[in-house]
Amino acid sequence: MRTKRKSLIEERYHGIRRRQLSFLKMVQERAAKMQTSLVPFLPNDLMFKVFLLLPIKSLLRFTSVCKAWYKLIHCAEFVEAYNTHAQTTPIILRGVDNDRPNTFHVETQLSQSENFCLFPCSSGLKRSKFIHFLEIENEKAKLIDLNISCSGTVVSTCNGLVLIISMHEGLRRHIYSSSELPLVNSREKPGRLIVMNPMTRKLIGFPLGTLPSKHNDESYGLVFSHSKGVYKVVHLFKDKLGFIGCEILSLKTRSWKSVDGPVGALFHKLGQTPISVLGALHWFPGPSGTDYIISMGADDEKFSAINLPKTMGVHDRLVEMGGFLSFVNSLDKDHIEVWVLKGIEGTEWVKQHTIRIDAILGYVDNDEYSLPSFGLNGKEMVFRRRERFYSYDFELEEIREIEMDHGRIKTYDNIMPHSNNLATWEPLEPMS
Repeated sequence: MRTKRKSLIEERYHGIRRRQLSFLKMVQERAAKMQTSLVPFLPNDLMFKVFLLLPIKSLLRFTSVCKAWYKLIHCAEFVEAYNTHAQTTPIILRGVDNDRPNTFHVETQLSQSENFCLFPCSSGLKRSKFIHFLEIENEKAKLIDLNISCSGTVVSTCNGLVLIISMHEGLRRHIYSSSELPLVNSREKPGRLIVMNPMTRKLIGFPLGTLPSKHNDESYGLVFSHSKGVYKVVHLFKDKLGFIGCEILSLKTRSWKSVDGPVGALFHKLGQTPISVLGALHWFPGPSGTDYIISMGADDEKFSAINLPKTMGVHDRLVEMGGFLSFVNSLDKDHIEVWVLKGIEGTEWVKQHTIRIDAILGYVDNDEYSLPSFGLNGKEMVFRRRERFYSYDFELEEIREIEMDHGRIKTYDNIMPHSNNLATWEPLEPMS
């Protein structure tokens, strides 16, 4: 009797097992059929248009759906089209006292990817710097913490890439000190240049350029050469005789080369951030009082001087506005003038807008000054007066205050232009 019951139980068990295996096989066959037959029924040109409408975070998640979507999103044509219409989202680097769990440490990730420990696993600093985005939409703004930290400084941006200088603390203290002696007998590697896309979190490291003797004796800029399809790091530095030298790092060849620096240009201050626009980098040669800017073309790697429409004031800025270079003159506290340079070759400035601060706001505080910040999608200019943000619509000629929905902008915050996109230094395959 027991033997018969045992055989019935075993038969029932095997029957259930066979049905389970049959069901599992059916699910696997249907899944395989969906992967091989359903996805191709969505034409690439249709998916191309749909993907262009997605925010960058959703787009990056969709790369994990299937190989076909990954290949489409990372093809050269789609990346170029998506980057053209990418959202303008400036970057702010802000110190945070306490570290956080699951933080993406730039230097640590670089060391792990290169299989050597140039930097310690922790930054070694009590105060880390975290990258934030400033998102502005419908007259409201909020700070977005990306949970990305670095021990260095963001010194330049281009398209969707950022350039970070990360150096050892001993070298940093020497450069920022008043010592006139060069840094010698250093057995430590001084640091690295790091190029990163904050959205994709891809990054690559390079050796620093020629080390300066002190702070404000060098300037780094990131620029894209359209004719050669390559990103370049441009390094200006002052040599021992006081002349301005130049060296360029190609992210394609990953090596430095020396080029002729600007001839006859007097740089009173090099520690500033150049503006990357019109296929060139542009510098103010001093904090104020000059009537020209210095530009270097990304394709020919040659320097030229471009006259300004007005002598530069203390609070004047170069701003990228809708793909053009703009000179924003805000020395007068009751109005702002916006001059636009249509092309490098013509070197002709056209005054496009005059923003009357007193007429629009109804008052002018002599203790405040207008500081141009960045252009927003080519239709608006965002500027701040101390800790307040204002947006000026060029078409409607209206100015509106931007309400901070989350976080607070501080007076000393350095806001750098940026756009959330798929920018990369890696070669891309054409769409098949």
